[in-house]
Amino acid sequence: MRLSWPLIGRRTQMQLIEAALAAPGLPGVLIRGAEGAGKTRFAQEARAIAEAHGQQPRWTAGTVSAREIPLGAFAAWVPEGVTDTLQLLRGVIDALSSPTEKVVLFVDDVQLLDDLSTFVVHQIVARQAAKVILTARNDDPIPVATQQIWAARGFERLDVNDLPCDETADLLSAALAGPVAPDTAKRLWELTLGNVLYLQHIVEHEVSGGRLIRDGGCWRWTGDPIVPPGLIELVESRIGTLPEPVRDVIDALAVCEPMGVDVLTRIAGADALEEAECRGLVTLSPAGDGIEVRTAHPLYGRIRRMRAPRMRLRRLRALVATALGASADGDELRNVVRRAALAVDSDLTPDADLLVRAAHGAVWLGDLALAERLAGAANRAAAGFEASLIRAHALSWLGRGEDAELVFAGIENLALTDRDRARFAFFRSSNFLWALGDPSRAKEFIDEAAQGAAPEVQIFVDAFLTVYWFAMDRPHDALACSTNSVLDDVPVVGAEIAWVLTQLAADAGRIAAALAHAERGYLVASRSLDAPHMRFNIADAEVCALWLAGRLTESTSAAERIRCESDDLPGAAQSLGTAVAGRAALGAGDVRSACGMLEQAVDGLHDAPASGWGYRYRIPYVTALAMHGSTAHAAAGLEALDGVRRRFRSLDYERAVARAWVAAAQGAVSEAVAVLRSAAHRAQEAGRYGAEVLCLQTAGQFGDQAVAERLRELESIVEGPRVGVAARFAEALRDDDPDGLALASTEFERIGDLVAAVDAAAHAAIAYREHGRSGSALTCSTRAEAIAERCGLHTPALRRACQPLPLTGRELEIVALIAGGLTNREVAERLTLSVRTVESHVYRAMQKTGASREELAKLIAPRQ
Repeated sequence: MRLSWPLIGRRTQMQLIEAALAAPGLPGVLIRGAEGAGKTRFAQEARAIAEAHGQQPRWTAGTVSAREIPLGAFAAWVPEGVTDTLQLLRGVIDALSSPTEKVVLFVDDVQLLDDLSTFVVHQIVARQAAKVILTARNDDPIPVATQQIWAARGFERLDVNDLPCDETADLLSAALAGPVAPDTAKRLWELTLGNVLYLQHIVEHEVSGGRLIRDGGCWRWTGDPIVPPGLIELVESRIGTLPEPVRDVIDALAVCEPMGVDVLTRIAGADALEEAECRGLVTLSPAGDGIEVRTAHPLYGRIRRMRAPRMRLRRLRALVATALGASADGDELRNVVRRAALAVDSDLTPDADLLVRAAHGAVWLGDLALAERLAGAANRAAAGFEASLIRAHALSWLGRGEDAELVFAGIENLALTDRDRARFAFFRSSNFLWALGDPSRAKEFIDEAAQGAAPEVQIFVDAFLTVYWFAMDRPHDALACSTNSVLDDVPVVGAEIAWVLTQLAADAGRIAAALAHAERGYLVASRSLDAPHMRFNIADAEVCALWLAGRLTESTSAAERIRCESDDLPGAAQSLGTAVAGRAALGAGDVRSACGMLEQAVDGLHDAPASGWGYRYRIPYVTALAMHGSTAHAAAGLEALDGVRRRFRSLDYERAVARAWVAAAQGAVSEAVAVLRSAAHRAQEAGRYGAEVLCLQTAGQFGDQAVAERLRELESIVEGPRVGVAARFAEALRDDDPDGLALASTEFERIGDLVAAVDAAAHAAIAYREHGRSGSALTCSTRAEAIAERCGLHTPALRRACQPLPLTGRELEIVALIAGGLTNREVAERLTLSVRTVESHVYRAMQKTGASREELAKLIAPRQ
């Protein structure tokens, strides 16, 4: 399949070329870059520019075959019947220039010109007979005579580099005529490093093969890439024919990359490594106290893995694994994992102990798929219970709950120690609860394990019950069970309990306790060989605690720290780091960034169970979309959430906030307030006072004047600056105090809640206007608009403040719903009013504005 590949992200470079073509004293431009970076494409675009400006292009290219022929590149301009060399050269030069027209000579791959052709270009430049645009490959040797063309002539130089990841994503979206999933764009960039030629080959082949497909309006890449034959030939021609020792260097890196210099030289020899570097096939870079070696391009290793004989690769894996084991840091965790992964597909005899240690290590490094594979190999090597437990645990974290349960069911636990039996009970119950979404089976199984349990088993039972009651939204019961939990001495379990306790304290508004639990949880997680994903759960709870407390700058910093940690982890971990950062950005009011990060995270978690992480982060994504003004997408997202059956951790107040923002974005502001009041009441009953503050504050932002008293009560219960600022804002709103509202806006901005800062300023503008203080009203509305523009934010209060209509709040709400396409009866049903009441409000709105019903909708539609 052939796609159209536009020139993306090259605006500055093209402006340089255009300026050079127009500059009278500039002889030309040299375009340099690696193969496939786009040099020829730049020259072609320059040719189009020249033609558009009335210049006459002459195009030729150096080739390997024509290099042996004198004037081979300019054969089309050689005069017939001329045998004298001097006359021949003069005839070619005259043909390539013109006394009456402006000529531009384009020479692609100038380094491949024969000597006489090089001389012709020299003469054209020296005589200023034409502008000259040259391209040359960085990785080809360039003759001295060729370099002299531009060395002393003042050529403009343009270095063409491969595209960075973000521009690669833009190019993919343009070529495929649709958005590309962020993880797909990232994988393609990691495979091609932004080389446009390589990218074109792979994408067109994957589309034709049905592996790169449009799914739900977005292009996604499934499975492993199959490198097309044309690209294989291209890369192999670049690598060239290699001596056996140099091929050993490339093939060893193909099975294990990166590799320390000491290990690689032990396998292939220092001379072979030096020659590989000289040929541009490998790169060396500092790493810790040593130097790491990588192939110069990821495709080199991939293609060698495809083309090298299988037995050769198995032999090399054994050599590399043995060399790693003999190195000074062979027992370091990452090397243990690498050794085991290599050994599994080599001729080495399986080492059950190594495989179990490596499986633990792979879990800790976040490579759950590798952990499952290594644990399976350990099982086959008769490693016993530990290997089975690791495998089931990894499968459960991967969301493959049914597969995990098959492994758990196959474990014979009668001969286990009390401690192993307790671990088994905890992990299997956790699989029932989280991966299978079956709390009933989880509770039944843990209750069976608790019968006559030894004290050591009871610790795990109580730990799981803490998690279970938390998942069932019964925080009081969870806290009661947690009193017997020992965080520090129970790997894996301790980190999960820390997450639960952090979130419980966050919801309750106990910020100091939440941060203490989080800090302890990070410490436990760093010492235990559990999946780093638990660190993201703890970080999510920590960010939530800081958000609810109103310490939003700290929330963003904590999220950025965990996002940076996720960059080096495989699989879902990267998406989780982005998700936590997106949620923190939403809390701080950076809605534009939140939309981007949460979209990327949700897309990256696309294959996770519907009720798992994807569900959890779709909720703030829906909220961010509604705040951003993407009302239709937000409503569709909310509908999708409502269609998921989730039997644990309802995330009640977060879903209520999302639902309220969607309703408000659609114009149903009173519905939004009712949703938030109801959620606040449920939070109060559950003791989630921090969540209650957020719900009441948001209701106030939507204009609810009845929340001030309760917020004042909560000021003595909930820690952090949010509750005090929210209470003062609510009182100013209730008392119709524009000065108090303006001050609240400043305070909200100081603590980092920019959404509330916008809404408080908007309400201040409305109140000032009603008090006849138009200057103050303009000041506040301008401030609200400026903050909102910076954040990518649209709110009902801002719409009222900045584009006022002579309508009451109820009239605005009804007209907004009419603008959304609802009939009077549908409006009445949505707002729980009578049809006659709706008709009366519509009539009064028409009277005030002098507009018809259809015109009313047009007045309000741009404000939505």
